[in-house]
Amino acid sequence: EPLLLIGRDKEQECILNTAIEQNNSFLAAQMFIFGCVEAYIYGDYELAVNFVQKRHELGRKITYKRGYYGMTDFFDGLSFLAMAHQSSDQKWILSANESISNIDHFAKVSPSNCEHKLLLLQAEMKSITGETEEAISKYELAISAAERNEFIHEQAIANERAAEFFLRNGDSSRAAHHYGEAQSLFLKWGAQMKVDDLLMSIAL
Repeated sequence: EPLLLIGRDKEQECILNTAIEQNNSFLAAQMFIFGCVEAYIYGDYELAVNFVQKRHELGRKITYKRGYYGMTDFFDGLSFLAMAHQSSDQKWILSANESISNIDHFAKVSPSNCEHKLLLLQAEMKSITGETEEAISKYELAISAAERNEFIHEQAIANERAAEFFLRNGDSSRAAHHYGEAQSLFLKWGAQMKVDDLLMSIAL
């Protein structure tokens, strides 16, 4: 699996505890970053935003290390938007807008790394605000950009998000298509556990 599986793996939990005990903020932040990614991918959105909060407590400057090129803002934003789908609390929208603004900056600096990230966040926001046609366009653009820039796992995520959008809007045919694409891409990425999770949870 290309994921840390933090929270399921005792070794990873031990590393995190050691990092905290030794005041190794950078290592702890990395664990929180990849913990958020894993939690989001597996649909545990409350855990994902908890990891975001814990990372921010270490200091926001760690979030914007050049090597991540917007990855933290991308998964932060996706996690906030997932919570916004479940809650009317406006704090999730406000936090998501901050992430989108940051990603917009990264997309200007490094479009090949961040164009699809920005498009997917915009699609999710359009979905929440009820702008259906705009959301569909953004999902398709995000999927195409992720494919063009060879971000297999993020192309998979974009397909899964599009599938859930179509399912919420009563289009089971297009939902099934995008779920199928997501499964194929996650499998290509090497995430068999995620494929199995999708097969068990898809409501079609």
